[in-house]
Amino acid sequence: MSPARCPRDGLPPRGLIIALLALPQIAETILAPALPDLARHWRVDAGTAQSVMGVFFLGFAVGVLLWGHLADAWGRRPALLGGLATGLAGTLAALLATRYELLLLGRFIQALGLATCSVTTQTLLRDRLSGAPLTRYFVTLGAVLAWSPALGPLAGQLVSDRQGYPGVLMAIALAVGLALLAGCALLPETRGESARPVALPALARRMLGDRSLRCAALQVAGLNLLVFSFYSAGPFMTGPLPGLGFGWIGLAVALAGSLGALFNRRLPTGAGPARRVAYGLRCVLAGVAAQAIVILFDPAPGPLWALAALPLFAGYGLAIPNLLGPALTHYGHCLGRAGALFGVAYYSLLGLGLAATSWLPFDSPRPLSLAWLAVAVALLAAHRAQRREQR
Repeated sequence: MSPARCPRDGLPPRGLIIALLALPQIAETILAPALPDLARHWRVDAGTAQSVMGVFFLGFAVGVLLWGHLADAWGRRPALLGGLATGLAGTLAALLATRYELLLLGRFIQALGLATCSVTTQTLLRDRLSGAPLTRYFVTLGAVLAWSPALGPLAGQLVSDRQGYPGVLMAIALAVGLALLAGCALLPETRGESARPVALPALARRMLGDRSLRCAALQVAGLNLLVFSFYSAGPFMTGPLPGLGFGWIGLAVALAGSLGALFNRRLPTGAGPARRVAYGLRCVLAGVAAQAIVILFDPAPGPLWALAALPLFAGYGLAIPNLLGPALTHYGHCLGRAGALFGVAYYSLLGLGLAATSWLPFDSPRPLSLAWLAVAVALLAAHRAQRREQR
């Protein structure tokens, strides 16, 4: 099937861009409400059940490197469609698994494929936009995508209440299949003549020596660690809730993230990306600190533990677009591979961070909240180092 005609800016329809970028977030968070059911089904403890979340980001890190390379070698459209097909195969493998280890393998393959939705879609955007227009586009996407993590827990709660975790995996398979069909119909090829082969080791050495880029990767990883470890731990920490269950928390979180993205648009034009990131990280620290204070007075605060963290999500919505937009300004000649290496750096850090948090005891929120506080402080330190490097 031939790709549809592009809009004037040469990009796919914005709705498809949003769907592709949201799909990995939904695939990750939709399983969160089903984790207690998964733990009961496979007779594993809460920490072991968390591994289905951590393994997702390890697979994602490998997939980012793979599809970023293939986006330059094959083109953006084949890399996106191939990744979606791989993600669908991994989801079906997880659904049919007869052992917990095979479930984890299927989840890894699912993430490996869905990584194309992040790296190749961002490469599509960078093919056609740069500078301030690119950052503004990311800000607009951020306001909409703030709701995708909420949609995951909400849909996951509704499905898992009726069909358990297998029903959640079936829902993911359906979403990936629909995205694959839409991609076949609507995805154009945006790779230009300026894209040229670049030796991956040489590019990796150059990017590794870019201190500003290292600091950006650390900040993106740290912010996502705070967000996704919240979704992993939340159903265990808050306990059962009436009605929508943990979906209520997801809706509150999405509203906070949308407010952060809206604040991005309201700031004066003189406030550049670095200053906006600083504002966002201060919001993140405020949310984590508020959560720690709540726990100090009540070791089992239930939903209040989650609600105290809402400024974290407002700060995320403010900071992330201003980190991702300018990140690869100096790598325009090899956006696919550069995006892959940048992504593999922060997704590897994220996967390792989630694996580390799964070892924390889940019978008390204090260790996790203290770990979050340390991450928030480290993010501010990394941002200051990045700003010094840019001066």
